Amino acid sequence: MDAGGPPAGALGRWAELVTVHRAAAEGFELGVAHYRSGRPRYHDDLVDRLARLLADRAVLEIGAGTGVLTAQLVERGLAPVAVEPVGAMRAALVEALPQVEARSGTAEHLPVGDGTVGAVVVAQAFHWFDHGPAIDEITRVLTPGGLLATIWNVKEGDAPWYRRYMAVIDRHADDTPRHRDQAWRRAIDGDERLEPVGEWTVDNTKPVDVDGVVDRALSTSFIAALPAAAKAEVAAEIRAAVAGEAEPIPFPYRGELQVWAKRSPSV
Repeated sequence: MDAGGPPAGALGRWAELVTVHRAAAEGFELGVAHYRSGRPRYHDDLVDRLARLLADRAVLEIGAGTGVLTAQLVERGLAPVAVEPVGAMRAALVEALPQVEARSGTAEHLPVGDGTVGAVVVAQAFHWFDHGPAIDEITRVLTPGGLLATIWNVKEGDAPWYRRYMAVIDRHADDTPRHRDQAWRRAIDGDERLEPVGEWTVDNTKPVDVDGVVDRALSTSFIAALPAAAKAEVAAEIRAAVAGEAEPIPFPYRGELQVWAKRSPSV
């Protein structure tokens, strides 16, 4: 799939513009191993639905990370171009999926030409974006009628061990952008260039062992960015939080898929 690229002679400018939030840049650079082992795949029903919507479209995936969703799209015969700003994450994606074209870039400065893609997909990442500039870029690269899709594994549960787990995580969050603040959703819904197509949710609980719970915690950007001693302390607290729980432990996720379309220009 040819998603175009930066204008001739602009590669240097694109490289200069690849900047990301500190927690993501530092945490995801350091936490690749935990991310690969701790992050679950997206629910097959949601990915099947997404793949049907993306069929016969040139697909750009923004914030592709290590390629969790990318791999699921490839399994369904799609050939997304993956954009990922963090070098270690992008390297992991290329190692796992050498057939995928991976580019350095951010949502706010996409290395893709105007109107060259039929769909933009964002998995577990839109909350990181500077929403206004990101939507400007997304609508720039989309064809009229092109789709924007966001897909998530949202942590959500009320078991005592899970509440203890989240108390440890939240203590370190500071002002890091998160899915649950919904600022990302308000920005998309409030933009007149995009119209809703549909949204779907499904339970996506994943059975894991204690090490899997620890890996999920250490894959969190602001946890992964902590000094080694602090990360070790978090790992110990997480193990204490799940002590006595029978394995496999049902890690509670809700799968979400939201889709919008770029409105055609007014005649």
